[in-house]
Amino acid sequence: MKKMRVPKAVLAAGVATGVALMAFRPRPTDETPLQRIARQVSDYYAAARGEKAYLHLDRPVYATGETIWFSAYVVDASQHRLDSLSQVLHVDLVSAQHQVVARRTLQLRGGRAYGDLDIADSLAAGTYVLRAYTNWMRNAGDQFVYSRRLNVWPASPLSPPDVPQAAAATGSKGKAAAASANRPDVQFFPEGGYLVEGLPAVVACKATDATGRGLDVRGQILDAQNKVVLAAFSSRHGGMGRFAFVPGTGQRYHARVTLPDGSTADYPLPAVQPSGYTLHVVENATEFLVEARYRGAAGAPAPGPIQLMTQVRGVVAYPGPRPVSPEAPATWRMPKKNYPTGIVHFTLFDAQGAPQCERLAFVQNGAPGLKITLTPDQPSYGPHAPVQLNVRVTDAAGQPVATNFSVAVSDAALSALDPNAETIASNLLLTSDLTGYVENPGYYFRNQSAATAQALDDLLLTQGWRRFVWKEVLAGQKPPLTFSPETALSLTGQVVSQNGNRPIPNSQLTFLQTRPERNIITATTDAQGRFSFIGIPVRDTAVITLQARRAQGGTNVLIKPDTGPPTGNQPLPQLPQLSAAPAAVATFVRRSRQAQAAELDLHPEKAIRNINLGNVSVTAKRAAVPRDDPRRMYGATGGTVIDFANDPTANSSLNILQFLQGRVAGLTISGSPPNMSAQIRGGGTPLFILDGIKVDIDAITNLNTSDVEAVEVFKGAEAAIFGSSGGAIAVYTKRANPNYKGPDNNPAPGIATVKLPGFYAAREFYQPRYNALLTNPPADPRTSTLYWNPTVRTNANGQAELHFFTADGGGTFQAVAEGVSLEGMPALGSGTMVVRGK
Repeated sequence: MKKMRVPKAVLAAGVATGVALMAFRPRPTDETPLQRIARQVSDYYAAARGEKAYLHLDRPVYATGETIWFSAYVVDASQHRLDSLSQVLHVDLVSAQHQVVARRTLQLRGGRAYGDLDIADSLAAGTYVLRAYTNWMRNAGDQFVYSRRLNVWPASPLSPPDVPQAAAATGSKGKAAAASANRPDVQFFPEGGYLVEGLPAVVACKATDATGRGLDVRGQILDAQNKVVLAAFSSRHGGMGRFAFVPGTGQRYHARVTLPDGSTADYPLPAVQPSGYTLHVVENATEFLVEARYRGAAGAPAPGPIQLMTQVRGVVAYPGPRPVSPEAPATWRMPKKNYPTGIVHFTLFDAQGAPQCERLAFVQNGAPGLKITLTPDQPSYGPHAPVQLNVRVTDAAGQPVATNFSVAVSDAALSALDPNAETIASNLLLTSDLTGYVENPGYYFRNQSAATAQALDDLLLTQGWRRFVWKEVLAGQKPPLTFSPETALSLTGQVVSQNGNRPIPNSQLTFLQTRPERNIITATTDAQGRFSFIGIPVRDTAVITLQARRAQGGTNVLIKPDTGPPTGNQPLPQLPQLSAAPAAVATFVRRSRQAQAAELDLHPEKAIRNINLGNVSVTAKRAAVPRDDPRRMYGATGGTVIDFANDPTANSSLNILQFLQGRVAGLTISGSPPNMSAQIRGGGTPLFILDGIKVDIDAITNLNTSDVEAVEVFKGAEAAIFGSSGGAIAVYTKRANPNYKGPDNNPAPGIATVKLPGFYAAREFYQPRYNALLTNPPADPRTSTLYWNPTVRTNANGQAELHFFTADGGGTFQAVAEGVSLEGMPALGSGTMVVRGK
């Protein structure tokens, strides 16, 4: 990590106000307690070398059958410079069922990458989560990966025009479970961490539904005898608010809350401590006013002097110690100019250097980011007209700044559907350092006002921050580094006991790759049972088989490949019916559906995967694998089904093709392992599909029947959905089924099949060039996004020119630019342009 540089002006200001800034590292023998703590914080940040990821999208709303275009920024977590350790970025699209339905693996160059994700027309409309992460980021905790909710509306001409919402749970148990799940979550957070008897307290509240969205509530505070202590409180923005009261001796308190539906419910407040410290922070335009109070046990002597330390992303500032007593609180004034913009942590330490209270606030010195100005060269344009978009990036003083950024020009009505969507400024400065879902993050920076500042402070009183734990820092422990920075494609994971509780060290691991080339590698797990295969040659997607044995030879182990962070279990909000959606949504869906229908008219082969196989005759058992199983390629069903999982004879040492020989009419197997071939009804070589991925025959012959859940054989016209004239054989393995349980109620032991995607080669956004000679141009597919450029860089004067053509349709379009300067400052801006319709 680069050493922290403190500007001379900032250092001078700190000294003048009695604040010490960590601009040097004193010798341990000269250290005061706070100097030691500040050094330990600095050491922790230096060892952690955190990273943050952000995705700029071409627009905030999408539909089935469309493409998400994104530009990725990976920066160091402290200074936000495009200088990441990692060279591999993973991007996932996660469904409401918490399944990864699309994935991209991108190669980072200088902290930058870009790509695209197709929203398959076979996917259901609804709320999805788009997430991005490096392996190294996961050391800070999976809750710190980048994630963003996306609304995906039904627009594919190959899917129904509207989608009913999921049915509610039925039956008495189902109704009870639904009622419990739908009960709003109302929590209370004392400022500084504790309620202490007899000391004034500020308590923040947060009310949310099951999906994490804020709810408006109001209520009263009552004591254990149901006596009203506070007559009224209410939430403000996002279901958050605060109130003040003085806790009494020996009391417990609860809130009687009136919920949005008019019903009431009781929620407990945290327990009141008989003694301890409290911390209170108030801000004005130039500084934070900090007050600490203490109440001790009866007859106990007054504590020694207390100390305050503050830090923003490792930049530490602290004043001198202060005495504190029950009669006289300790106070400090902390100038805002001493900090970079971001979340500031106020931590109160006792005389022994133990942390007692912590409080988060937000310090904003100037604008949250550099200003990007986008100016079209004309006030309006006609169809197929050339556009020159002039871009200029400046700092708060109006000086030009060199910046890396990306630009999208999309339908302004779509941006209006999510006006408080996350931006690169709100992410880097706020949400990337908070755990949990933050609703409407752009709200806190969109229009600066007293109301937004108050709402932001409410957020920081209620939202958690856990990039480090004080106990670990003060003990001099290094941050846990389970994951290594990826510099190339890799496959990592852990071998554990069958019950999953104990890592297996020195496990003998065999790595088998069949394409794009054959590789057989052996390795041994470390003391934590972890393994890592680095630099795997993959051009598309490799199917890799892992086999593990104990050092003594036993196979009673489980292989747990790292497939990314858990996809979570929090419900996602449902979309309303199109008939109840905003008018802009109906217009957007109609235009998208028309554009996709026109594209299918020009390229009907794109719809071949949706052939109805309802009339295909099936001669064997059907539906061994559910119709909606994500391993199904194109969702295809039908064909001849062989259920391996429920066939006792399938638990043998035969490979799949040997087992199928003579069992399926029209299927001919010849040769012997490893050189085998297959034909269906005398045709050509069939297509082989392993857990939804096209593979060659070698990947199939290397699997034993005991590893297989089911096989489906598609003959003749049945295989047209795959574009194959020689038929198809689809294999579904037990390990790829997350719901599969073996005889001991555990996944199949000793083996794992992994699909490892190669680096994705991003497509180019469609940008036609029109001229006067083109008298009858084809229909332009651009309806919602008119222009997308994921990589733009200004010249020395902070300027750039972008050129593109308008499409067929008219309307108002919004140009949005986001990026990061060379010094790590977020940059953002927007502008509008008008296109006259035909």
